[in-house]
Amino acid sequence: MKLTFGTLKVTAVVLLIQAILNGISVSSGPLIYGPFAALDLVLAYGVYVENRNAVKVSLVYLGLDLFLAIFYLIAGVIPKGVVALLDFLAIHDMVSYIEAVAGEDAGETGDVSV
Repeated sequence: MKLTFGTLKVTAVVLLIQAILNGISVSSGPLIYGPFAALDLVLAYGVYVENRNAVKVSLVYLGLDLFLAIFYLIAGVIPKGVVALLDFLAIHDMVSYIEAVAGEDAGETGDVSV
């Protein structure tokens, strides 16, 4: 598996890493992290098979996660910087994928305006 931007593999790996981190948090912290670990796993599979709905949901989910991670980082929680970096990489990968898919769709219809 080659990790390049625009193939959604980076996003799938980031979601798997976040599922692992949330799973670890369940054993040492509140149980609310359990559903998020399950959501990360479901989204990772959906993104890996390039389900467009999963990509859209993941984009919103990771965008909100990035937003909150930046707030935590401003508050001084340094480990959230790693989460913010992972979210940024995943969002970059999904935007590259969406740009490539939109280019293909525009090429099929002959419409160049996006």
